Amino acid sequence: MESAAAVLRRLPGEFIISKQKLRQAEAVECVRLKRDSANQSLGFAARPFVLCGLPIKQPANGVLLHERRNGQFLLQVTGHPTYGLPWVQDRLVPLFLATLAVRQQRRTITFPSAFEMLDTFGMQQGGSQYRRLIGAFQRHLRRHHILRFRMQLEKAAVVHHARFNFMSEARTCYSRESRSAEPAG
Repeated sequence: MESAAAVLRRLPGEFIISKQKLRQAEAVECVRLKRDSANQSLGFAARPFVLCGLPIKQPANGVLLHERRNGQFLLQVTGHPTYGLPWVQDRLVPLFLATLAVRQQRRTITFPSAFEMLDTFGMQQGGSQYRRLIGAFQRHLRRHHILRFRMQLEKAAVVHHARFNFMSEARTCYSRESRSAEPAG
């Protein structure tokens, strides 16, 4: 079997493939090979975030509502006045926590240390990275979600509203020197 990159490099000159497209083809090839060999790394996410997503760019200060439509689904995310709205850089928090909860078959996720928490999230060790991760936790913990689904039946429209929070509690640790920091829970 030949790699996708090798095949794409042999195409005639009129088919110029950018490095980005080549990396995408290699990533697709990697996923398919892992799927075929039953050696996939699966992740889990809440359906509303898969359907509608978070803001791509960091919302401006004071913007506390994000609405996103996908067909008949509408997701409204309301942020906290102090911590703001979660955005795309914060997307790993619900993905990793949902995946860990499914793998561990538990609703409570515990990290023995800040080192292990940063390592789990694939972040470098250090105070700035820890503060960034805690900020993401705070934005996710303090947001509210409303998912609306509208379906048209023969005689009437059915609208289903659901309000939910992804996390109900978080307990984090701060250094002894920065006692002014507010815990995330």
